Amino acid sequence: MRRSAKTMLTTLLCGAMIASAASCAASQTYPLTIDGEKIRAGIYILEQQTAISEAKNKLSEEQPDLDTSADGFNFLDQTVEGKKFEDWVNDKAVEYCRNYVATGKLFNDYGLTLDPEDISSTDSYVKQLWTEENAYAQYIYGVKIIGEYYEKLGVGEQSFKDLQYMSYKREDVFDYLYGENGIQAATQEEINESLKTDYIAVNFFEYQLENGTSAQELADRIKNGDSYEAVYRDYSVELNKEKAEKAAAESAAADEEAAAQGLEVVNDDGTDDSENEQAEQSTGDETAANTAETAEVPLPATDSLVKIIKNDSEDYEGDFVAQAFAMSNNEVKVLTVTDEEHTHVYVVQKLDILEKTELTAETIKTVRSDLKQDEFEELIKSTGASLSLSEDSSKNMYKVKTLLDSRSSIY
Repeated sequence: MRRSAKTMLTTLLCGAMIASAASCAASQTYPLTIDGEKIRAGIYILEQQTAISEAKNKLSEEQPDLDTSADGFNFLDQTVEGKKFEDWVNDKAVEYCRNYVATGKLFNDYGLTLDPEDISSTDSYVKQLWTEENAYAQYIYGVKIIGEYYEKLGVGEQSFKDLQYMSYKREDVFDYLYGENGIQAATQEEINESLKTDYIAVNFFEYQLENGTSAQELADRIKNGDSYEAVYRDYSVELNKEKAEKAAAESAAADEEAAAQGLEVVNDDGTDDSENEQAEQSTGDETAANTAETAEVPLPATDSLVKIIKNDSEDYEGDFVAQAFAMSNNEVKVLTVTDEEHTHVYVVQKLDILEKTELTAETIKTVRSDLKQDEFEELIKSTGASLSLSEDSSKNMYKVKTLLDSRSSIY
């Protein structure tokens, strides 16, 4: 899946700040030369930002109780993976620049070309960033145009574009190698194994009836051959009816209490109850008609309610995911899940995920990526590490401290 220019901007903004770096951008500098390619200062600064963000995340993992907001706290006094914070950031920024060049090299070696639409959308969006006023930038960074914000960092328009272009190239290289028709794509056997191990396909709904048909009775209907869609339809009709009756009873009780206190009961339409007495008989007739209509509620389309869930998903209450994974294919079960505040009851039908090929198309794209992501990262990293590198003295102009001291840092 492609990462848009807007997504790229969001990523960079979340790891960036305004710094007093305008003097650094007065003339173009090239802090690094990698494999003969000169790396503009703007690229290096953006990679520094990414490295600072990652360093802070790693610091939080290594020292979860560290209070970075305490008076006198200084990131430069910390170590990350045994290195001084500043050294770790600068080393990582160089590594990311190596990866930047490596990606472009592989892209060219494989004879790939950027999609003209990707180029056009990036160019138009970056032009917008460099020419149009932006209320967010003005409020957060004190500048009217986001491009002005980046220029103060020492990042020019072309550097911003080039980093976005490279993100597209990276995706294209991955697709060429590991996509559906990639030359080193995951095999169908690998994909199926991942689907069976890491994902499940389930039908389920949370049971919320206070009376009427029990959850187990609904599950038994599915076990005995009724379709999940039919059972869910009937349950929904019953639940809606129960809610409507409860609301009507609560309204009637409120009216009785008001009448007992000698208050006039005024309805939503502005009439009082005496005006509605004549309508009671017709209302009864309408209720009967509505009951008949519920039998004509259409069934949901087959498999339209199926959900694909990954084993590390945190989108569900309590241990629902673990319990659902423990079920056998085609098993139907009532699961009780308790979280910190409530007990939830679900009617669950686990399906054979390998039989749901139409439903797993998007999931398979994710599986392909997951299976080959580490291999791809290693390819980019090893290719980058093999490239020649020379550092220019201008590299020392771009201080981690300058970025950390910025008044608008948002890490």
